[in-house]
Amino acid sequence: MNDISKLKQAKLFLEKLANGRDPISGERVSENDIVRDSRIISCLDTAVEALERKIEELCENQDSDKNCERKGFFITASQASQLVLCDNGCQVSDIAKEINRVTADNGSKIMQAKWINDWLESIGMLFRNGNGNRFATIDGNNLGITTEVRQSSNGKESYTNLFSTQAQKFIYDNIETIAAQHCTSAAE
Repeated sequence: MNDISKLKQAKLFLEKLANGRDPISGERVSENDIVRDSRIISCLDTAVEALERKIEELCENQDSDKNCERKGFFITASQASQLVLCDNGCQVSDIAKEINRVTADNGSKIMQAKWINDWLESIGMLFRNGNGNRFATIDGNNLGITTEVRQSSNGKESYTNLFSTQAQKFIYDNIETIAAQHCTSAAE
């Protein structure tokens, strides 16, 4: 793991702590946990901002042909705070569009709906049948992902996964993990 990767991992963990989440499991910490204290949250936010600046500085200092994190997908904490949840169930393409809306000016790659689906499949929220269609698992249903069967005008069935606000928030909370998984699998 290079310096930028280490700093991004540290930043991701600190962001999750600042948002009241266990950085490993993603679960909410208890209300009495020390990381829920406003002074600790303020310190974590300051550390995240400092890490963001250091990552940007390292990227700017690297040669243009090296694998700099800025050439991949990234989102700042400020941009992540601008993400808007869709009130009604939306599709994964809508979630990717919202992510790309807030990152449009930062020079990063575009978040792909496929990356989100691949990650959801890797953590057991979706499964793929023999025809390549993805369906919500029981865990996916519990998170707020529902699979609808639709009929086209020619009578052919298609499957659409819809994401509740809870499922959208889960994806937004894990954007960096999704991007990191994509970068890892793309490098292999």
